[in-house]
Amino acid sequence: MCEEGDVTVLWNEAVHTDREVTANRPDIVIKSKKEKTCTQIDVAIPADRNVVQKEAEKKLKYVCVQSCNECGT
Repeated sequence: MCEEGDVTVLWNEAVHTDREVTANRPDIVIKSKKEKTCTQIDVAIPADRNVVQKEAEKKLKYVCVQSCNECGT
């Protein structure tokens, strides 16, 4: 965890949600207390031919994560 001012950057930590979600550990979470937002970043480094497929997998993986209770949103 790294915190500076109203921004906190988390990595390798589970995100608390309002319902049970199996994909609750994005690679990076950026929390802004001032803006009351969370930005979730999930990283993948696929081969060139798999970029579109990997992007679709990542979007589907986190479609259930709609709220981040840690951020107060």
